Amino acid sequence: MPSPQTIRDNPPTDGGKPHATPFERWVQQYLDHVSLVAGHSANTLFAYRRELARYVTFCHNHGVDNPKEISPPMVGEFVAMLSGEGLAPSSVARGLSAVKSFHKYLVQQDAAKQNPARPIRTPRLPRKLPDVMSVRQMQMLLEAPAPNDAHCLRDKAILAALYGCGLRVSEAANLAVDDIDFRAGFMRVRGKGDKERLVPFGTMTQQALKRYLDSPSRRDAETGARDHAFLSQKGGHLSRMGIWLIVRRAALRVGLGKRIHPHTFRHSFATHLVEGGADLRSVQMMLGHQSVSTTQIYTHLDRTHLKRVHAEFHPIESGFRRHN
Repeated sequence: MPSPQTIRDNPPTDGGKPHATPFERWVQQYLDHVSLVAGHSANTLFAYRRELARYVTFCHNHGVDNPKEISPPMVGEFVAMLSGEGLAPSSVARGLSAVKSFHKYLVQQDAAKQNPARPIRTPRLPRKLPDVMSVRQMQMLLEAPAPNDAHCLRDKAILAALYGCGLRVSEAANLAVDDIDFRAGFMRVRGKGDKERLVPFGTMTQQALKRYLDSPSRRDAETGARDHAFLSQKGGHLSRMGIWLIVRRAALRVGLGKRIHPHTFRHSFATHLVEGGADLRSVQMMLGHQSVSTTQIYTHLDRTHLKRVHAEFHPIESGFRRHN
């Protein structure tokens, strides 16, 4: 087995490219490692190969053909070049990720003493705004379960809890009957990290829950899962996947297709509260977010709503459509 010194001084050979530079040979060995040892997918391997080929060309154009000679400023210049080419921040971040991983591999192989890409900060990625339904669309979804369906009342109650209380799908699945206080109008919710919070609910959610819990099929369920609020077709504990399928059926029934998932109800709950004037701190408490910064994404959604209102109702910006 060659010593670390031998590896550092003699980069791997590349039988396919007899005139390959030390840089290219190390890249090829790294890609072999990614493919055979690390077990990454073909798509990841393709992306790394493309990004590192661009990196090798950049370094070669700067007179560097050995990765041991690369400095942090040069990696920074490479990232600046990617940004200057007009690539999306996600593409720039992907390129830097491939470079960081490559240099980390060299350090692990004793081919370099340090990773010059490590100090370079990944570009800040714009936060993707979640899908949100309009109030009208949410009304359609809440009424979607077919009246002739044996589980209509249950499904309506689940949809009402998801939207009326902003529950995560796991929180809805684990909700217990004793967690619902109809007199106070609150439910106790166990969220991430088993942290409990109290979430208020209104008339719509209260009526949907009562109709289901007081229904003969729900009362007569003889099962060990009766403590759970929502039961499966066989009377057992309704799983997260079961709730997902209920949401999926409702979306298809009203023609909203693949856009809807349980978290869409939670996003819509928060967005509609913010649009209605709710303060961010209150919304944070109802959602169970540890930090208000997580809740702030809904202020961006609210700005989108405000822009629509401004464009529609401003007498000049709307082109006098509403004032002629």
